[in-house]
Amino acid sequence: MTTFIRALLERYATWRVAAATLAGVIACVAGLVWRQQRLGGLELLDSRGWYTPGEAASLFEELDRLDGGGRLVYAATGLTIDMVFPVAYGLLLAILLFRLFRGGLPLYLLPLAMAAADMLENMTVAGLALSHAGAPTPAAWLAAVFTLVKTVLIAATAAALGVGTVRWLWRRTRR
Repeated sequence: MTTFIRALLERYATWRVAAATLAGVIACVAGLVWRQQRLGGLELLDSRGWYTPGEAASLFEELDRLDGGGRLVYAATGLTIDMVFPVAYGLLLAILLFRLFRGGLPLYLLPLAMAAADMLENMTVAGLALSHAGAPTPAAWLAAVFTLVKTVLIAATAAALGVGTVRWLWRRTRR
């Protein structure tokens, strides 16, 4: 699988593709900012590092108090904007890591795994939001695990980007 992904990146890790994914990231961020404002600035589950089923149920109750469509907006944007976002940032960061560590460790897999965890989180949270009946549900633990995995992979990806950037700058200054 790694060989297949490497071959795809070898072909598509261009500045043109990176620019297109950056445009996608910017568009998605604008949509997610709109969602945050529309939902009253509440701290949504996907922006937390961890949460319990009780905290998830509490958020859904707050969304219901906000207005009758709050949970629907959260679920709908989670299955649209917030599904495109991981594809865009995952590919962008994979391209950057591929170019920074060309021929080295397959660190480009980190943002792809992060994007996958984010998408699983989005689907699970949307399902929880749409099916919320008032009481906490144990299924929220699954969403929380996806959120935690995503959070850990954010840190790992950021560290790899930091190391790769320092390494690239070091090589440029030594020339």
